[in-house]
Amino acid sequence: MFLAGAAGGLGGLALAGSSLSPATAAGATPTLPAEYYRKANQRTAAGTQYDNINVRINGDVARIFVPQTAKPGGAPVPVVWFYHGARTDHNALQAGFLSHSEAVVDRGSIAICQTAGGTLYSHPTAVALQEAGTAYMNSVFNISTNVLRATSAGGALAVETYARGIIANVAGLYTVNGTYDLRAHYDAGGIQRDAMLSAFPDVAAIDAANPARHAASAWQGKRLRVVVSTPNESDTTVPPGSHGLALQQRASSTAAEASVRTHTNGHSTPGFVKLDFAAAMDRWGVPDAPVVVDTQAPSVSLISPTAGQTIKGTVTARISATDNVGVVSAGIYSGTRLLAAATKYSASEWRVSFDTATVPNSAYTLTARASDAAGKTGTSSAVRVTIRN
Repeated sequence: MFLAGAAGGLGGLALAGSSLSPATAAGATPTLPAEYYRKANQRTAAGTQYDNINVRINGDVARIFVPQTAKPGGAPVPVVWFYHGARTDHNALQAGFLSHSEAVVDRGSIAICQTAGGTLYSHPTAVALQEAGTAYMNSVFNISTNVLRATSAGGALAVETYARGIIANVAGLYTVNGTYDLRAHYDAGGIQRDAMLSAFPDVAAIDAANPARHAASAWQGKRLRVVVSTPNESDTTVPPGSHGLALQQRASSTAAEASVRTHTNGHSTPGFVKLDFAAAMDRWGVPDAPVVVDTQAPSVSLISPTAGQTIKGTVTARISATDNVGVVSAGIYSGTRLLAAATKYSASEWRVSFDTATVPNSAYTLTARASDAAGKTGTSSAVRVTIRN
């Protein structure tokens, strides 16, 4: 049934093209493999739009922050791997790591935090899940470079990952109050020993998985930034002398960088880390391509048909659409109803063809709309046309 003339309707007009997807028009990340939950269209404090997505990788949960400029299989994008502390999981990305992970998004990079089995340190199960996570991310995104960012217990898996080359093309490791020597934890007794025995069956298993077993040669040409508390006894959870400073000393003879920065906060993360981490990534050559915050809607006009025009036969509608960042979709509308999606013809023009013989002769009202990646929509002035075949 067609809505005609006086009401300005074009209810059944058949136009070439398919309908627009709201998610695509808004620039949202397409559904990822094994995705089961998302908070779409989140914004950082700086205004960068991203999607907060949970996926399952070999039964383990990972949370991923994807800036909406990064698309699966698209342009190369850096990935920053966050390694959570004890008794936390993938949710650390939107909790303790939040200001840091959103700062990564502001650089145009993807942030990911795997549960990795929980508090397993560098247990073989955690390593296997890291390997699965690496394969997953490489299968979905075109990764330009990787960065490892660890805290507390997460330091063990990050160090093991970097030393063994589980993730390729790593620009560097930034670890804050991070675990390094599992045997030192065990030998310290008390709650540190209890933590080791909750993850490993015996001392032999601890020694076999201990990141401190790797020789200096494992750090050849690699980059590490170690953040620890001073004096040594100020951090009773992960004493720097047995962990962060021991790692720095082991790597210093062969690494391209093995730098240390100290604080006096004990086992708490110091406030300087956010900016210091960004500076480290800059030093290591990690691309910094801040996402442009789009505050403008597209400017749209209907080039043809023109107001008052009488049309017949097959007609090509031409839409002019420009934006300060970029137009991602355009279409012809009657009222609020999308009639058909247009196809990009040039840098500023979109087109769609339709057969006027499919509707009754009458007067109709048309508008053109265009959307950008930020989901902002511009609408043209209404055009009244007459179909007469």
